[in-house]
Amino acid sequence: MTKILTLVALLVAGTAFAQPVPTPVHGEADKGVREVTDAFIVAWNKHDTAALAAMWTKDGDHTEPDGRTVYGPEHIKQLFDLEHKTVFRNSELNLVVERVRPVTDDVAIADGTYELFHATDPAGNQIGTRTGYFINVMVKEKDGWKVSASRLMLPATLIWRQR
Repeated sequence: MTKILTLVALLVAGTAFAQPVPTPVHGEADKGVREVTDAFIVAWNKHDTAALAAMWTKDGDHTEPDGRTVYGPEHIKQLFDLEHKTVFRNSELNLVVERVRPVTDDVAIADGTYELFHATDPAGNQIGTRTGYFINVMVKEKDGWKVSASRLMLPATLIWRQR
C-alpha cells in the first residue's frame, strides 16, 4: 500500500510542475503572421533591406541578440544595410513560427526559431550556423500585418540549471 501511495504522490507532484503545451490557434492572425514571416525570409535571402524595414510599423523596434535596439523603419533599414553589406552579405535565413497567440483582433505575439547560414565575422571568417529564438509582436494595420517589436535571442545555458 505504501508503494502505491508513493507512486500516486510522485505522479501528482510531477503534474504540478509540468508545463502545459499551448494549443495552436489557427485563424486570421496566424495566417497573416505566417505570411509576413515567409515574406521576411524571401526579402532577407535577397538582401532587400528596404523590403525588410517596410515590414515594421512606423513606431516599431528591433532588438538584436546583444541587446542593441533600433527604433523605426528608417533606423531598422540602416542596421540591416550595414549588416547585409558586411557580415550578412552572403547569409541565408530560415525562420520557423512555432506559435501565434492572438492578443486582440489586431495584435498577436509570434514565437519561433531562426537559423542563419553563411554569416561571417567582421574579418570575413565564417562563423558557422547561428541558431536562436525570436519573439515578434505583430499589429494588423490597413495594409496587413506588421512587426511592432522584434526580439532575437541566442540560447545560453543558465548557470543554475543543469541540462
